[in-house]
Amino acid sequence: MENNAMIKGVAYYHPENVVDNEYFIEHFKKQGKDIEGLLRATGRKSRYISTDEKENMLTMGYQASLKVLEQTHVKVAQINLIVFSSGTPEYIAPTNALKLHSMLNAGQKCAVYDLNANCAGMVVALDQVARLMKSNLDIKYALLVGSDQLNRYVRYNEVVPYSNFADSACAMVIENVFSTKRGFIDSDFYTNSSNHDKILLPAKGMSTVTRDRNLPTEDKLVKWIPFDFGGAFHSAKISIEELLFKNGLQKDDIKKYYFSQLALKNIVLASEDLEEDIEKFKFVGDEFGYTGTTSPMLAYARSIEDKELQIGDYVVFWTVGAGTTCATVLYKY
Repeated sequence: MENNAMIKGVAYYHPENVVDNEYFIEHFKKQGKDIEGLLRATGRKSRYISTDEKENMLTMGYQASLKVLEQTHVKVAQINLIVFSSGTPEYIAPTNALKLHSMLNAGQKCAVYDLNANCAGMVVALDQVARLMKSNLDIKYALLVGSDQLNRYVRYNEVVPYSNFADSACAMVIENVFSTKRGFIDSDFYTNSSNHDKILLPAKGMSTVTRDRNLPTEDKLVKWIPFDFGGAFHSAKISIEELLFKNGLQKDDIKKYYFSQLALKNIVLASEDLEEDIEKFKFVGDEFGYTGTTSPMLAYARSIEDKELQIGDYVVFWTVGAGTTCATVLYKY
């Protein structure tokens, strides 16, 4: 039996500050905008947003990493690969993965790199890390970290991002295991770049930020032009059904779905598209808000905490990133 990459443990971190819907309802009411319908569609009730100016995606990722290393009893010196996923990186150079390597005092026999697939990042990274570990037996443990502070980059007058985005970090220890039927199985991707100009950070591009000293602050932040995500969520049905067919499985074999927490409404539509029970779709966006790259992994982590999975259960990770690009991973717990 061949080796495979298994998630040995998962942990998350979020700021202590909780902001409920009432704040955003009042905020936009002053602008003449009623967002209560939007909040019902997204399923929001609260979200965690940092008020600490010294806290950033790197410090949050560090806290999540400490938690998962303690949980799994894996020593830092045993980590051979660190991958840091973020759409809001603190640094472009050096990599945030290298910064984290230093903060953890990790060993020298360790590859490090950043991955930016926006909100699809951690699912994309899980696919990459798993396939790399299957082909490289020298990697015993990998640390996969995701962290975003989307709320710090939004314009206060843009309804969807400002009322939904929140802060979190998530970390996974992935182990290279021999003689197992558990772990990573397969993946599928979908990209339709027709919406490449709808979500932009920074709004005017990085070269403009560095060149134009008089650039207004809003043009350094996220530009969000509302568009229909329906096609992206419909692609989930196609990807999932293809993966199941390729791997000799039926939808009845899937115990849980961990989807993007962008909007509860979209998850409901996806469940109907797949003709699956909505109870199989874990939703935590009512508590955490929308957290970008960590979004589906927070749902998975909470599912573990709630003891909803048993050894041998099949699960599906699916998410969507700006542009639009979607990633799906089939996994055996």
